[in-house]
Amino acid sequence: MAGRTGQVILMLAGLIAWAVQFTFIYGATSTLCGRGWAGATILGIGSVQAFVLIATLTALIVTASALAWSLRAYGQMRDRAVTADRFMSHAGVLINGFSLLVVLWQGLPAFILPACA
Repeated sequence: MAGRTGQVILMLAGLIAWAVQFTFIYGATSTLCGRGWAGATILGIGSVQAFVLIATLTALIVTASALAWSLRAYGQMRDRAVTADRFMSHAGVLINGFSLLVVLWQGLPAFILPACA
């Protein structure tokens, strides 16, 4: 990615994906539970779990892609003399790596706990 704006977007992509996943999970869960649709099944799994699975897989794909790009940028920037570029590429690797864990942590309870408890 070229420019400082691209570096910032790449650095924060995992957190943005997590925020969208978080919003989608809680929005879908509250709507499905509030309307009494949580008992419905989609392809053999509960509707809430299906929505959580879709949101989690999508966020994982986006975050893993951002992590891969961040690792590549880190490898290219490591030898540069510009400290800000090195910091942003290193921060991108750390933030996106941490975001992978957070996305998994956010999606996991839907498969352990009852949907509308």
